[in-house]
Amino acid sequence: TTYNRNFFTNSFGVVLEPLIFFLAVGWGLASSIGSIDGVPYLVFLVPGQIMTSVVYSVAFETSYGTYFRLEMDHNYDSMMVTPLGVSDIFWGELLYVGVRAAFFSTIPLVIFGFWGLILSPWAVLVPLVCFFTAIAIGSLGFFANRLVKSMNQFNFFVSGLIAPLLLFSGTLFPIDKIPKAVAVVMAWLPLYPSVNLCRMLTTGHFQPELWVNVVYVLLAPWPLGYLGVRCMRPKLIK
Repeated sequence: TTYNRNFFTNSFGVVLEPLIFFLAVGWGLASSIGSIDGVPYLVFLVPGQIMTSVVYSVAFETSYGTYFRLEMDHNYDSMMVTPLGVSDIFWGELLYVGVRAAFFSTIPLVIFGFWGLILSPWAVLVPLVCFFTAIAIGSLGFFANRLVKSMNQFNFFVSGLIAPLLLFSGTLFPIDKIPKAVAVVMAWLPLYPSVNLCRMLTTGHFQPELWVNVVYVLLAPWPLGYLGVRCMRPKLIK
């Protein structure tokens, strides 16, 4: 009930913002760049824009949203008087953001498909990648909740972690264009493997690191989720 009350309000920007950005870039930057690695720049941008919408929606949901439900509305206190435990509540929240990300990723995916920017039928697996990615990113929001003392401190989380993660994870350009040390770090953070895998699925150009990305995307959310839920336990049980 708590999540459904704001479901469409919180998700409206998830669909609209990447499309507006995509149109702006398509009318401007793409005409100057042409192609990257043999792929038209607009096609190159598609998985990055889908993942950007997923990351922002999930990061805000499990940082600001979780903080509000914890400290202001006290929704979790109400849940705790039921048979639910701490792990049930926060794993449920991670699964919720995962399902929501998978659901809403299909909308821009279909629109990009009508625009002729989806080159492979393997793109039907992109929402599944979004599901696992959302769980991993949602765990980062829990880590932030464990550290902050006030809602304003989430600015450090969004500007200091989420924004760089989005900008340097292959969403706008290949990571081999940035310094090698930075590229190595970004390659192992929980976004580049998802973006790279989605790009393979939408273009049909499968790279040698395909299975490394698949394994990372499937496995990384669970230890991150476990640690994130553990971080939230002291916040709820005082």
